[in-house]
Amino acid sequence: MLCSKLLPNSSVAPLRRHLKTVHPECKDKNQDLFVRKKEQLLESQKTMMHVTQTINENATEASYLVSYRIAQAGEVHTIAEDLIKPCVLDITKCMLDEKSAKHVSTVPLSNDTVSRRIHDLASYVKQELVTRLQKARFVLQIDESTEVAGLAILLVIVRYPYENSFEEDMLMCSPLPTNTTGEEFFNKINIFFEEKIISVGTIALTFVQMGPRR
Repeated sequence: MLCSKLLPNSSVAPLRRHLKTVHPECKDKNQDLFVRKKEQLLESQKTMMHVTQTINENATEASYLVSYRIAQAGEVHTIAEDLIKPCVLDITKCMLDEKSAKHVSTVPLSNDTVSRRIHDLASYVKQELVTRLQKARFVLQIDESTEVAGLAILLVIVRYPYENSFEEDMLMCSPLPTNTTGEEFFNKINIFFEEKIISVGTIALTFVQMGPRR
């Protein structure tokens, strides 16, 4: 409590010797002094833990924001650690100082971290969309198209009211076998609705656009 020296607690003799040699001004003090010192130490530790927690929370939030932009741009995940982070550190050192750059360096942006962040964000967005559809009537636009490699793709776009406007989101993007029939086509969508507990009774209208198979 007076210094960072660690002493064994098996006997008071080492403590008395330490006080006498290192802190002679405190050797005759009563217990109240040490109680106050202990309280000050605990308060200091509490403050340090709060500051550390805040820094960690901010670093995590920054990591998610960077990962979100990487996903939006369709860039490889390694760009965060290989390019973005070094650039941000350079800018911070030039515009602010080394201390600020040290804080910025705590933002986790490894390849694995960015991948996890993007997965977390995608899961959250998907669950949020499902939650909205469970509470509203909506319109489906179903499109069957073929990508460059010849793979048939089922695309399902959903339009629904949310707050004071209408939103449009992609609900499904799923590969299809080349011999998919119309019945299998709609069964695939129905299975998705059952898994997500979305009532087909809330579908107000459905548009189907069937693309040519290659």
